[in-house]
Amino acid sequence: MAYSKETKSKILAILKTGEPITDVAKEFKVSRFTLNNWLKEEKQEEQDTTITIKNIKKQISSLSKKTPTEAVSRKIAMLSKALSKLERVEAKEEKARIPKPLMVLNMDGSLRERALKECNLYDYQKAFFEDPSQFRLVLKARQIGFSYVAALDALCSAVDNGRNQLFLSASEEQALILMRYVSMWAAKLGITFKKDSENEKVLPNGVIIKALAHNFRTVQGFTGDIYMDEFAWYANPKKIWHAFVPSIGAIKGRFTIMSTPFEEKSLFHDLCVDETKYFMFSRHRIDIYRAINDGLEFDLEVMKALFDADTWASAYECVFIDDESALFSISLIKSCIDPLFNYYIPNSTSPLVSGYDVGRVKDLGCLAALEPKEAGKYDMCTLEALRKASFDEQKMLIRSFLNTNVHARSRIDKTGIGLNLAEDMHKEFKSRVDGVTFTATIKEAMALNLKKMFEDKLIRIPNDPLLISDIHAIKRKAGARGFLYDADRNEHGHADRFWALALAASHAEVLRVRKQGKAYVVG
Repeated sequence: MAYSKETKSKILAILKTGEPITDVAKEFKVSRFTLNNWLKEEKQEEQDTTITIKNIKKQISSLSKKTPTEAVSRKIAMLSKALSKLERVEAKEEKARIPKPLMVLNMDGSLRERALKECNLYDYQKAFFEDPSQFRLVLKARQIGFSYVAALDALCSAVDNGRNQLFLSASEEQALILMRYVSMWAAKLGITFKKDSENEKVLPNGVIIKALAHNFRTVQGFTGDIYMDEFAWYANPKKIWHAFVPSIGAIKGRFTIMSTPFEEKSLFHDLCVDETKYFMFSRHRIDIYRAINDGLEFDLEVMKALFDADTWASAYECVFIDDESALFSISLIKSCIDPLFNYYIPNSTSPLVSGYDVGRVKDLGCLAALEPKEAGKYDMCTLEALRKASFDEQKMLIRSFLNTNVHARSRIDKTGIGLNLAEDMHKEFKSRVDGVTFTATIKEAMALNLKKMFEDKLIRIPNDPLLISDIHAIKRKAGARGFLYDADRNEHGHADRFWALALAASHAEVLRVRKQGKAYVVG
């Protein structure tokens, strides 16, 4: 198959960014053999040019030592002309290899000036808001107000510069949060929209502000400013990158990547640490300590005491997660995430299976529910979390769920403080509720059952960072009599969302094993 010069150049440019040749081959449907040949040809051309220049210089030097006859002079002139042409080509190529200074954009505008005076931004938010670079990279701690300032930044660029704005987020819900901030800033600054919907707003000047869950097809062909929010949490960041990198040079606007840290050995990690390769980005790193120094109100000592060291480092110190000790690898979790999928209210007659992990003071009370789909698959439709709720409040949540979903069944953790709650719910709902004692054996069975569902792609979950963190927090640890499956306690609980989901998923294991005519008891 013949490829155009433009296509070949585009693919070679992607390969030079360091993307694995196998990924590029799959993306563009070009064989690895062909790609390797292209790389060899390009390298050979560079070497041939260097060798030719050396040879011509050597010939000119040799001829210059001979008697200056007319034939010798004519040959020296011919070689000198060829040498001059080759050196110009080499100089041009060398110049292209030298990193260019960061492109900056015109940041003058009346709305941006007003926003700086009226919107009370912290210094780290101002540094981002006033950064004129075309390419910006933000590595940040959780919940320090970056969606807040990014929405303001987009609104000002739309109004002052007349550029379309696109937010791509890790999930649809996060995309909508950004748009709510845009609406808030517009109301504060007196900006009206010609069209105003949940995920798209159009200004009177025709400029569009849009927010979507990330999709590599969305980026292709877009002209304007692009914000990739929580980029580290994208299910397929490389696909987005492949769709976007070839058109970076032609963007009429800015490209902003901002995210909390997630996994090591990821594209976002590479963007953050390899400043030589990704020289075109201006960089903003805001951990919790800088945010506090710049005025953010945050009770550091109290909050830090609620976290284990690893979780604190990841959530607030901009440290990337080590994936090696986790029972569920990040890639395994991501394989079952659908960025367009959110929690939802199922049909009241659907035969839901659910789990409830009891928590009172330190841990959360969590309810997770799965809805059966075709081919033995399940959608995670519900996740409710209660913090420091009384047992009466927790019973009310379970009761409301079971009364609303008349064919739903539930498994409740009856270990320790959960015993009374589980027994009361069993008396009220009879066979629809079972209590489960969390022994090491039972926890292992539930954890491995849920992992098998992930491996077989039998479960679909939304891109919920708290749920993902809980699933990833489960570790396989060596105990006195075998392996233990558990997580360190942190400020978000004790992987309570994971155990609620594992309880819900254990219903599916019972059904599968019973069909095989075997006995399996959880509880």
